[in-house]
Amino acid sequence: MQTALHITALVSDLQSEIVGGEIIGTEFYKKERAAFIYVKKGGRMVLGFSFHPTGAGSWLIPASKLKLTTREKPRPVFAINSGRIAAVEQLGTDRIFRLRIEQNDQFFWLLFEAIGPNGNIWRLDSENRRTDSLRRRQFEQGAKYQPLPPMDRLDPFDLDADKLGEHLARSGSGSLVVWMEKNLIGFSRTLAREAVTRAELDFIAPDDVDPEGVARLTGVITQIIGFFAKPATGYLYALPGGFEASPFKLSAREEQPERFKTLSLAVKASTERRLDAVSVADDQKHVNDAVRRAVKRLAARIVKIEKDIAEAEKHEHYKKLGELLQINLPQIKKGMTSVVVEDVYLDSHDEITIELDPTLPPHLNAEAYFKKYRKGREGLALLQRRLEVSRGELDQLRRVQADLETDFDSARERYRAEIVSLMPRVGAAAEAIERLPYREYTLSTGLKIFVGRDGSDNDRTTFEFARPYELWFHAQQCPGSHVVIKFPNKSFEPSRAEIEETAAIAAWYSKAKHDSLVPVIYAPRKYVRKPRKAKPGLVTVEREKSVMVAPTKPQNNDTA
Repeated sequence: MQTALHITALVSDLQSEIVGGEIIGTEFYKKERAAFIYVKKGGRMVLGFSFHPTGAGSWLIPASKLKLTTREKPRPVFAINSGRIAAVEQLGTDRIFRLRIEQNDQFFWLLFEAIGPNGNIWRLDSENRRTDSLRRRQFEQGAKYQPLPPMDRLDPFDLDADKLGEHLARSGSGSLVVWMEKNLIGFSRTLAREAVTRAELDFIAPDDVDPEGVARLTGVITQIIGFFAKPATGYLYALPGGFEASPFKLSAREEQPERFKTLSLAVKASTERRLDAVSVADDQKHVNDAVRRAVKRLAARIVKIEKDIAEAEKHEHYKKLGELLQINLPQIKKGMTSVVVEDVYLDSHDEITIELDPTLPPHLNAEAYFKKYRKGREGLALLQRRLEVSRGELDQLRRVQADLETDFDSARERYRAEIVSLMPRVGAAAEAIERLPYREYTLSTGLKIFVGRDGSDNDRTTFEFARPYELWFHAQQCPGSHVVIKFPNKSFEPSRAEIEETAAIAAWYSKAKHDSLVPVIYAPRKYVRKPRKAKPGLVTVEREKSVMVAPTKPQNNDTA
C-alpha cells in the first residue's frame, strides 16, 4: 500500500523533477480510473495517479517508461494541456498533495487526494475554492476546499522519545506492531514490523517497552522517515497481502526484493502487479465458469437426446397404433380422448387403449401416429449419432475441466482453441476476449465446424484452431473459406453424411456457391501446409480426397 510516507517521498521527487516545468498534456481514462499529467523540464516526465480498487497509487516516472495498453480514448484532465508548475506541497503528513499551476499571470491548484480507491483530483482556484472534480462528485461551486479531518495519530516527523514513551506507557498490552500501525501516521503493517525488528523489540508489548527500547524505536522511526524524505532507490516486495514498495531493503523480510531505479518506479510496478494478480484471478474464474457452463449445457443436451431416443425407439409401436386406428375408423368419433380396440397383431386379440386428440377427426388421429412412426424411424440413427458426439464432447470437456484445476496455465495453453470458443462473446468483458477468426456452425449430428472468415483468418483457423487429426475442407481450385470439422476426441471417425454436409457448407463459402455441383477436397489437417512467403489463405494439401456436393447454406450459427 502507498502510505503518507510514500507521498512524502513522491512530493520530494516532484519538487526536484517538475517544479519549473511546463505541462504539455493531460489524460484521464475513466474506465481505467487513472490520470496522467505530462511535464517537460529538460526531459519528459509523467505524474501518474490511479484510484483503481485493486491498484491505486501515485508516482512520477520518465514518460518513456509509461506503457498503456487500454483501448479507451482519454479526455484531458479539466481540459488542461498547458501551464507552468510553480510549486508542489504536501498537506501535513497526509496522503494529499497539490501542484500550483500558473497560466497567463494567474494560477490555480491541482489537489490530489491519494487515498486509494476513494482518491480524487480537485481543481481549486487561487483562493482555494473548488471549481471542478475529476470524479464528478457533487460539491458546492466556490466552496473552499476542506481537507480530510487529520488522523488521530502520532506524526513521525514531530516525534521524540518522551512523546513516544508517554503514548506507549498508556497503550496497554498487545502487539507493538499493531499498535504502531494504528497509532503512527504513514506506518503500514510492513513498516511497523520493520521498525520493531530493527529496534529489537519483537514479541514485546507496547507498555513493556523500557526507556532504552523507546530510544531505539524513536531512532529507527527517524531513520525510516529519513529514507522516505530523500528516496534514492526503490524495492518491490511480494508479500502475502500483496505487493509493497519501499525506498530501502526490509531487514524483517527474508526474500530478495525486486530493485528499481526510483521509488516511483517500484510504486508503479506494485500497482500494476496488484492489477495483474486480480486480472489473473478474474481470468481464471471467467475460463472456469465458461467451461463449467459448457459442461452443464452438454449434460442437459445428452439427457434430452436420450429422451428423444427413447421416444424414437417406439416408432414401430406408433405404426401399429396408426394401423389399428385405420381398421377401426368407423367406431371413432371426433371429440373422443381414447378408444379401446382389439389388438389384431396379437394371437390373443387382447384389447388395447389408444389415446386420441379430441380436436382431430379420426383419420388425422391415425395420421398423427404414422407421423410419429416416420419421425422415429428416420431420426433414430441421427439421434444415436448425436448422442455419441455429445458424449464424446462431454468427456473431452470434463478432461479440460480437470486439467484446468490441476495446472491452469498449462491446460489453458493446451486447450486454447476449445476454451476460446467457449468464452461469452457479449457483456462487459467482451472487449478483452480474443476475436475468433472463424464462424462456428453445428452439423445435423451435433458436430461443430469452424468456417474461416477470409485470408489471414483462414490461416489462423487452420493452423491455430484445428487439431492435426481433424478434417480440413476447401472448395477445389476455387477461392473460399477453410473449413474444419471439430472432433470430440482423437479416435473419432466422421461419417460419410457428416463429410458431405461439411463439404456442402465449404462449397457455400466459396466463389462457386452459385454452381449446382462443386468439387470439395478434404484431408486431415496435418497434411495441410503453409508455403513460405505464401499470401494469406494459400496452402498446399497432400493425401486429399474429394467429393461433389451442392452448395448448402448452414442452418444454424452459434457465433457471430
